[in-house]
Amino acid sequence: MRVLFVTTSWGSHYYHLVPLVWAMRASGHEVYVSSEPSFADTIVRSGATAVPTSRDIDQGELMKRVIADPPDWPRTAPEGVTQQEWDSSWRDVSRRAFPMFAALAGELADDVLRQARALRPDLIVYEPTSFVAPLVGAAMGIPAVRHVLGVDVIYMARNIVPPVLRPLAERLGVGDVDILGLATIDNCPPSMQLPSRVNRIRTRFVPYNGSGAMPDWLVEAEPPLRVGVSWGLCASDRGRGFLVPELVKALSELDVEVVVTLSAADRKNLPEGGLPGNARVVESLPLHMLMPSCGAMLHQSGISTMLTALSYGVPQLVLPQMPDELMESRPLIASGAGLAVSPDADPDVIAERTAELVTKPSYREAALRLREEIQQQPSPTETVKELEAFVRA
Repeated sequence: MRVLFVTTSWGSHYYHLVPLVWAMRASGHEVYVSSEPSFADTIVRSGATAVPTSRDIDQGELMKRVIADPPDWPRTAPEGVTQQEWDSSWRDVSRRAFPMFAALAGELADDVLRQARALRPDLIVYEPTSFVAPLVGAAMGIPAVRHVLGVDVIYMARNIVPPVLRPLAERLGVGDVDILGLATIDNCPPSMQLPSRVNRIRTRFVPYNGSGAMPDWLVEAEPPLRVGVSWGLCASDRGRGFLVPELVKALSELDVEVVVTLSAADRKNLPEGGLPGNARVVESLPLHMLMPSCGAMLHQSGISTMLTALSYGVPQLVLPQMPDELMESRPLIASGAGLAVSPDADPDVIAERTAELVTKPSYREAALRLREEIQQQPSPTETVKELEAFVRA
């Protein structure tokens, strides 16, 4: 079987697909990954074959176009969102985000269609914001299945986005296309997933946060009590403040080692005076290397960080700000495996909540229950077999 994966140029999205890419290759299938040229190195470092499009897309420029001419947007809240949330900020945020993904699909459509014609894949697998993939699949008669990124926040857009995509669909010679694809590969623990009506193919979340070498200080027989701090791969680029210095300062009086893992771009945002003595800063350290030694994890409620922590039974303190982060944090809090605070929370509150996570056993126990739930899901290799049967059918 020949499989074409389609992904945006965001590691936080692509990394969810990598374990299935590995399983596909280990099962003897041909695998290709389509994305923009600047993302090709990330794909290659994951062990996959990159198929770059002809050019990189300026997403900032796309967003300016969307803001200048926003589409009509429903006043009634979609499924999974309360009317109060929709009226407060969620409607405005989604009115920018989803049309931007639609505009990105329009910019990439000719390239992905050209790639599909050349490669003739038996199956297209795409991360949920790559709206171009199901359109190209429909135009080529190739089954396209969506691979969600944990909690399925895109599900709420299934009836909103097709009208925005209609001009592109007509250009490709197809009618309205379901952005959810013919099936949904779901790597979220079932108890954390939002209710949805999809053709679901379950798979286990396998942590992959990039490649790297494990530093010596992580290879210790008796490591100190650690608290990890992360701000995600793209959180600082989404119009919000960089809160890491405040978080680390709040933890400075706790008897823990604070490990701050940042991108190279975010490391430049650290204060010139440095951080407290109990803090260690590491650049681009894959979280799946750090997480086994952590007693708790503090982060912006990114789903990749959240599921990586749960894969190791680590409780979490999250600071959600954007609608998708708020939706993703709810099931974590409901499970008892974590706590949420406002990004404007007093440092004393952050310190108290963190101390509670590392000293109260119930949080670790709840995180371990979710870890067990993750482990009980079909392995990516088993998922490949189900996809083989799906394509045959």
